[in-house]
Amino acid sequence: MKSVFKLEWRYNALYILTWYFFSTALSVYNKTLMGKDHYNFNLPLLMSAVHSGIHTLITRAFIKYSNQKVQRYSNMEYFVKLVPCGIAAAVEICCANASLVLITLSFYTMIKSSTPVWVLIFSFMFGFEKPRINLIAVISCIVFGVWLTIDGEPKFDTKGFILVLTAAVASGLRWNMTQYLMKSSKGNIKENSPLATMYHLSPIMFITMLTLSLIIEKPFHQQPSSIYYFDSLQKSLMSVLIMSFGGVLAFIMTIAELYLIKGTSTVTLSVAGISKEIVVISLSVLIYGDELTLKTYMGLVVSIIGIIGYNYYKYTSVKTHVK
Repeated sequence: MKSVFKLEWRYNALYILTWYFFSTALSVYNKTLMGKDHYNFNLPLLMSAVHSGIHTLITRAFIKYSNQKVQRYSNMEYFVKLVPCGIAAAVEICCANASLVLITLSFYTMIKSSTPVWVLIFSFMFGFEKPRINLIAVISCIVFGVWLTIDGEPKFDTKGFILVLTAAVASGLRWNMTQYLMKSSKGNIKENSPLATMYHLSPIMFITMLTLSLIIEKPFHQQPSSIYYFDSLQKSLMSVLIMSFGGVLAFIMTIAELYLIKGTSTVTLSVAGISKEIVVISLSVLIYGDELTLKTYMGLVVSIIGIIGYNYYKYTSVKTHVK
């Protein structure tokens, strides 16, 4: 029994390290590739579409060769449940990646940390949570921390801020819609695994992202933002290869995340996420020279306190429910 527990602990530690590394690497990769002061690959929507396309191919290969069954949905269920969830996920990722073209990685990370606020707000709307004083206190704490961060940001960009805030709102909506999707499914646990959900959502995300890219970015119409990356076959292949590399990073991060949640809990992932945010912000200062003011530091500390309060609430809720 002790050896089994020890083996599980080692696997969970491996999942944490894998998620930690690839999550941090993906943040640095995205900023380096899309930052206007760096590689300036100003096609975040196209890149997001390529990532989702990679996820679609890989999840289908996993499902096929592992002989895993997936939940089947009627046309009505598909368009009422899956499509809105996939669109919300696509909007989140597109806005998040687009914001990195305009704002610093540290500012992006701190504003994106407001996601628990939107998770709770949409939880109230969906009926998953009831408004309580402690939850309102958590929301207020995180909002105050984000306000301090915004007020103290030396390189504030309105468009970039709106994009990353939209990503945080869409993230809160997506998680609640995913929870609703998983709860309302009628199949067994194996059929409704996160990988199976990813199997259904990835194609919707790919189509949504590609459509947005073709309408907004027009990557193949020799726009100033894209002509350098697609003016020859060699450059086109290299650009696709670079974007595909990010898709593989994102997929490995997601798989490690799923196994971590399966082996421990979402609380473990959230706590690891707090330390990851601190590491990403530190790297953004060291690598990109991001400037942090006193108000920015204060906002970060206040937001972390709020996130810890949120995680503590979720932990005690799960513990009470188990009892």
